[in-house]
Amino acid sequence: MRDLIDAINRVFDRNESLVAAAVVAKAGSSPGPAGARLLLFDDADIAGTVGGGPLEGRTIAAAVETMGTGRSQRFEMDLSGDIGDEVDAICGGVAEIFVERLDPTPANRAVFRTLAARLAANQGCLLVSALEDGGAAGRGLLDAAGRLLAGNLSESAVREAGRLAATLPEAGIAVLGGGRYFLEPFRRADTVYLCGAGHVAMPTAQFAAMAGFRVVVLDDRAAFANRERFPLADKVVVLPSFTACFASHGPDADASVVIVSRCHKQDRTILVQALGTDAGFIGMIGSARKTAAVLDEMLAKGFSRRAVARVRAPIGLPIGGNTPVEIAISIVAELIAARTARTARTARRAGQAAILASTAAFQGVAS
Repeated sequence: MRDLIDAINRVFDRNESLVAAAVVAKAGSSPGPAGARLLLFDDADIAGTVGGGPLEGRTIAAAVETMGTGRSQRFEMDLSGDIGDEVDAICGGVAEIFVERLDPTPANRAVFRTLAARLAANQGCLLVSALEDGGAAGRGLLDAAGRLLAGNLSESAVREAGRLAATLPEAGIAVLGGGRYFLEPFRRADTVYLCGAGHVAMPTAQFAAMAGFRVVVLDDRAAFANRERFPLADKVVVLPSFTACFASHGPDADASVVIVSRCHKQDRTILVQALGTDAGFIGMIGSARKTAAVLDEMLAKGFSRRAVARVRAPIGLPIGGNTPVEIAISIVAELIAARTARTARTARRAGQAAILASTAAFQGVAS
């Protein structure tokens, strides 16, 4: 999504318009999740997707029309055709799509520039867009405390959306101040601390970044830890040594520590420090025999069995393969699984708090 927001801002910088189409609601197994977005530019180029297949085709056609007329559109598409139908995608669900032209107005510029800055700084926010008459009727960006950062929303819309800003688990439609709005939460990206910058770390960083993680690469070798080797990393840090690798990088409960350094002695040094952090996931590369020996050393150093049980070693889901790319895929697959579990736990906790605030407002699939 960050690349699409950047694309919107580049178009605005040229003082041009574009069309944005978004899945604003879904029921069943429609292809794109709520929040999936497609952009159409004035040169007919396209970025993003709402899920492909016939839904994509109809959305593009609507976007071309909206580019010319400037009028917003909303349509639903039922994708629950029979298996035997000659249809490119049988998903068994219904999707609601909203299509609007985004013009480089001062309000739109402020909203999307602020959104890009928040994403770059890894700060959460909530994008609120009116659906009745298009975003021109109201679009704003709120922080997690419900404060309006940019835009032109009404006071009632800000107040009611603000109650959901910190707890809304996913994108959806809400009625705010009597109007219908699309709410898109942008959460802080979970950070992966990649300890080691060798041959396995390179594809791991790339895949993790592509999967939406914020990637921080740590190593004590400038020849390995550099932008040329890790162009997609958010930060590449050359350490004096690994003896205090988290001194200025304190992993929180949503962060993952991935230990892929050049030797087991260094792995042990990193692991001792990782166990002293709040990291939600700690994983270490190595054979089963060698990682078991390292974990036994942690117990001998006085770490409890509960603490050592936090460590996934050898790291990576058992998908087979032993090349650096295959190992990286298995590592990132496990990182995604851990993130999904954390998100589910957070959503359950947030859901309990949000139900009272959102029962009247949050509508889900449009009626």
